[in-house]
Parts: sequence; structure tokens; C-alpha cells
Amino acid sequence: MWGDMVEKYNLSSNSWVNQTYELRNLWALAYLRNQFFGRIKTTCQCEGINSLIKAYVRKKDTLLEFINNMEIVVSHYRNNKRVAEFNSKYTDPLFVTSLPTLEGFAAKTFTRNMFREVRKEIDGACVMNTELVIQDGGKLYFKCNSFGMPEIDHVVEFDRVGGMLRCECLWFENQGIPCMHIFACLKHQYVEFILERLVCKRWTKNAKSDFMKSNVDDPSDSDKVLKCRLGVLGAECSKLMDVACKNSSDFVKAMNDIVNTITKLQKQGENPHKGDLDDDYIVDPLVVKSKRHDSVKNQQKMKKGRDVGG
Repeated sequence: MWGDMVEKYNLSSNSWVNQTYELRNLWALAYLRNQFFGRIKTTCQCEGINSLIKAYVRKKDTLLEFINNMEIVVSHYRNNKRVAEFNSKYTDPLFVTSLPTLEGFAAKTFTRNMFREVRKEIDGACVMNTELVIQDGGKLYFKCNSFGMPEIDHVVEFDRVGGMLRCECLWFENQGIPCMHIFACLKHQYVEFILERLVCKRWTKNAKSDFMKSNVDDPSDSDKVLKCRLGVLGAECSKLMDVACKNSSDFVKAMNDIVNTITKLQKQGENPHKGDLDDDYIVDPLVVKSKRHDSVKNQQKMKKGRDVGG
């Protein structure tokens, strides 16, 4: 198709066209299917942020107005984040596919937004024809095609020993979620859950807490350590509140344990700013006696002495 375009528009001598074609492995999607970009395309994230800021920031704003408007933007972002986290953790989606076990596992594992994407692939697997073509020891090779389109096949390799499936469409490598061909093979083998190696941790509900737990003892950045510790404690306390409030005895026990722990730490003099964070923690300065105050007193005494002598 590239050759036809070059011939049609007589671009064979155009140096830019020739150079662009030589670098096709850097921009053509067909060559980037095995690369993972975190679902970020070109400048879509920057464009989204700019479009949001435009609604709050104007050219004629003073510096004070600009700062206030930016605080509103940040609070808007944080509110959306809290709403998304709440929906992921405390609400259950409706199951609409004919594979409720796989769909239920995906709903418990992935965030709500990513679950919608995974559900599309599960739904697509329901209309796939799957055929086992080769069995080589612990590896199975399947041929998948959509119902009504038998001429387009995709080969899926299922390594039962290593617990991994790999499809030649490379959707998992590019998007971070299993493709419909992989789900079709799981259905064919009566597997009712998504294998661990097919779950990208960054799309899961516990991605943030797992990341924070891995950084609670990073000696290179004390500020980062403090924020991670606060985040981990907050996440765990949120889980505790959700569990302990459902039963009166559990509530009383949790409250007593929390009060006892706080009292114990206060007696020991431990707090988040102790230990390896002392150097970076800013406290009130020590109160020092002013020298100027002493000199004023001496001048007052000398003046009184002169008055008495006079």
C-alpha cells in the first residue's frame, strides 16, 4: 500500500517520504504491537489536562486568582480519584457476559475502568471458535477465529507448566490486558480465573498500596518514605473501618486496640518524624535571649545613674 501511494502521487524522489518509510518501525502501529505504553497515546494526557485547566484559568487572572483556580483544578482531580476508588472498592458491577466466573474474577481484581475494558474481551471470547491443534508436552497450541469469520485465525500458546498464555495478536503485550483469544482458550480449558501472569499489577485495585509498601523503607528519599507510610497506614485503616464497623464486638475490639496502640506509641515518644527523618523535619527554632534586649537594659541603668548624680 505504501508503494502504491508513492507511485500514485509520484513521490519516489521525495527524500522526506523515503526517510519516513525507513523509520516505519518507530511509528507504524504494526511494528509497535509488542510495546507497552500504559494506554497513553501521543499527547492525549497533556491535551486532557489542558482542556480542563482552560475552564478555570483566564489570561486576565491575577496571580492570586490563578493560584485559587489551580487549587480548584487539583481538588477536582482528587475528587474524581476518590469517586473512582470508591466505585472500584465498594460497588459491584452487573455481569452481562455468558462467562460470569471469569467476569466476576475480573471485577474483583481490576479497577472499574479497566474492568470495563477486560469485560469487552471476555464478551468477545463468547463468540470465538477455538480448536486445539497441537499438544507438545506441557504446551498447547490453539487456533481461534470469530464466528462467521473463519478465514482470520489467531494462534494462542498455552504453557500449562509456566501458567502463561501468549497470543500472536500481542494485545496483552501492548495493552496490558488479556485478549479475547486468550479468554477463549481459558473457556476451552474450563479455567474459571485469570492466571496470575496475565494480570498487570498497575491495573489492579491494590496497585497503589503495593507500590507504597515497596517504598516505605527507601533511604534515598525521606519525604517519599513519609508520604508512602502515611498512604499505607491510611489504606490499611480504611480496610479496618470497613470490616470492624459491621459487628459491635469487632468494633469495640478494634477501638480498644487502636487506643492502646496510640497510647503506647505516645509513651515511647515515637512519631512519624522520628528516626531517619529527623534531618529533613523542620521544627520551631530555639528561643534565644536577645543581645539587643540586654544592651537596652544597660543603657537604661546608665541613664538612671547619671540622673542620680545630677
